[in-house]
Amino acid sequence: MSVRRTSVSQSTICVLLLGVLGFAMSAQVAIAMPALFKADERAHAAYAVALSQGTLPTIYTDIPGDPVRYPQLAESLFGADEAHRDIWVANHPPLFYVMSQPLVWLGDAVGSLGLTLLGMRLLNALGFALTTIMVGLLARELVPRRPAVPVIASAMCIGCGAMTFVGGGIYNDGWSSAAAFTTLFLGFRMIRQGVTRERLIAATAVGVAAAGFRSTGLVAVLFLGACVLVAMWLREPSLRTFLRGTFWRAAGIVACIGLAPVVVFGWFYARNIQLYGDPTASSALFEKFGREPNGSTLFQLVNPEFYGHLLGSLWTDGNIANHWSQAAAIVLTLTVVGLVVDAAAKANPRRTGVLQRVQLAPQSPMQHRQDLAIWAILAGYCLLILINVAGFIAGGGWIHARYAVPFLPFLAAGAGLAALRLGRAFPYRPLPTGAATGGTAFDEARDLRIGLGVSLAFMVVGLVCHLDTEQYVDGPVSSTFALVALVAADLVMFAVAAYVATELRRRMQPGTFDTIPALTVAVTDIARPHEGSGASSARQAK
Repeated sequence: MSVRRTSVSQSTICVLLLGVLGFAMSAQVAIAMPALFKADERAHAAYAVALSQGTLPTIYTDIPGDPVRYPQLAESLFGADEAHRDIWVANHPPLFYVMSQPLVWLGDAVGSLGLTLLGMRLLNALGFALTTIMVGLLARELVPRRPAVPVIASAMCIGCGAMTFVGGGIYNDGWSSAAAFTTLFLGFRMIRQGVTRERLIAATAVGVAAAGFRSTGLVAVLFLGACVLVAMWLREPSLRTFLRGTFWRAAGIVACIGLAPVVVFGWFYARNIQLYGDPTASSALFEKFGREPNGSTLFQLVNPEFYGHLLGSLWTDGNIANHWSQAAAIVLTLTVVGLVVDAAAKANPRRTGVLQRVQLAPQSPMQHRQDLAIWAILAGYCLLILINVAGFIAGGGWIHARYAVPFLPFLAAGAGLAALRLGRAFPYRPLPTGAATGGTAFDEARDLRIGLGVSLAFMVVGLVCHLDTEQYVDGPVSSTFALVALVAADLVMFAVAAYVATELRRRMQPGTFDTIPALTVAVTDIARPHEGSGASSARQAK
């Protein structure tokens, strides 16, 4: 019995390389930034410490302040008001802090809380690196016929200075975002390739993890259920057939998906309701910190400043200079202009110039419906998250880059499409390799050239943004060679950047990059259990 080997596509390799660069940049911040420097780091670290002592904290639990055992925590409490002396992030589910327990135990074993703090920062950096990778993979699901878009999308994450800067702090957002995006990605895979038991088990497990990191993970689980319904609906001849035959089976599967996180982490949200009056403790936290309401949710949703601050936070969060908000304005402007021009080119193409028709691989009606379904589901996910963030801001909360991360797949895919369209304003001469001479091959080669340039530009922006922030020589692990450690971290970061740039240039070449596979319309056993495997094989062979 032969085993078929599946090779990793070139676009996936490029996306993985950008994830490695993102980790290196976040690790540089983690090593150099003073201990507990960023907002909420103290509370997140204290949550893990309290958990190691056998206590599941509340938002009123004191932060451990033993100056001998936890000197950094004790020092950070000097001058803090009463509200900020508590573990105020204890409204979050405990999964990230459970993952941090080996780091706490290691720090206790060697008598260095700084080692625990650095380890938790690097753990979050790994989560943000995975988030960067998943943004690219989601972009590929959104735009399957433009293989340069996933690379641009992941590179845009690197270019958002706050992404890698926040990735160097102690937060649960890196892993929560990665888990939520992976949940959506597995749902989109089921829309593309069908619902199987293996995919259902994997997606449900990741969805449970997403709900265990942050409450927003429940939103991803909700839309995972929508993906299953759509996937099984699209494989029926009509909506009527689906409602009569497969709907109840699909509804049962969706119910099981939704029940899984309730069984595993429902107790925590029930605890929050009992302690604070709502599942996320938002009202209790607003009262604890004396936050004043800032209009209504609807007011925030129609307020242009809300969107400006939300997008701008991706470049200006933390101690990143405010002038980097110009990068957000430039990216948003070029994206909107590029998408408008792209729509005009599709409606009324020209023979040459920026409005020239792009020759893409042929697409079946089923694939077109899958594209529309995936865009609609991701748009619904972003809309629900947007309403949640607007409600938080209306209640008196502040905007941070962490709250803008869920929108990155949608924004980055749009930016990638816009870049490929606007890049056609520049002349292009194919390399004398004979790999791309006309038609679809010529357009794919041009896309790769544009994608490479835009990706490298985003990388440069991200690195310059890092250099523009203040460089510290006071990391969480005290050392006589702190300056040497900082210089070494900088050198490693730039060495990784140079390697990734070289690899992108080598891999994004015509004739060696991704080809667009024809997606088979497979009917799975779960979607139609009354059909045997022989019928399914015969259908695929036609």
